[in-house]
Amino acid sequence: MKARALICAILLFTAPASAQTYDVVLGGKALGQLSYVQKGRTSTLRSTLDNTPLGVFNGSFSGTSTGTQSNSIFTGESRSSRKQRDVVVEISDGRAIRTDITPANEYTDVSDVARVPAGVMDPVRAIGHLIDAQGCPAPVRLYDGRRVVTLGTTAQELAGTALFCTLHYKVIAGPGHLSPLRISSARMMLSYDVAGGAQALKQMKISSGIFSLRLDLQE
Repeated sequence: MKARALICAILLFTAPASAQTYDVVLGGKALGQLSYVQKGRTSTLRSTLDNTPLGVFNGSFSGTSTGTQSNSIFTGESRSSRKQRDVVVEISDGRAIRTDITPANEYTDVSDVARVPAGVMDPVRAIGHLIDAQGCPAPVRLYDGRRVVTLGTTAQELAGTALFCTLHYKVIAGPGHLSPLRISSARMMLSYDVAGGAQALKQMKISSGIFSLRLDLQE
């Protein structure tokens, strides 16, 4: 048993990292980048927006999740000229069991873990779920410490070596995104390359009303 545990540990910490970087584009204008890295039991999501209109939404986010989809500790740091926020969320068997947010005025009603439904995963794991999907992504429910979101496929189309998945993104508890816009629902279109039996997420399009954002995989 000790030998087996040692072998598993070696495989875990020497496993090659999976990394993807996407350009964030709005109306043909590059706003910044988003990157996702997964190695062993640790996944990291980072985004930097440094070219938004008038600099209104410039800022950065860094999130790390250690564990699995149903058992994880997530830490997130959001930085901009308008706010700074640090979040810690612990999830056990799909249930949120701890949420810490600094500053305290960033707490919401759903920061009380007793109000969070079962079957949630943290936002870094949710992005990994989309990137690593085989076929169109299965429905998920994510929790970031301030809101609960459902994300599920509503349509799919296979065209040659391209798989297109349409998803519905909806905030079901807590505030919407991008205050003061408070965006609470969006349509997502994921484009995967499925050539050769492998699947790679090449593009994500997110639209809500007149708002439309695109993430393009860097080649």
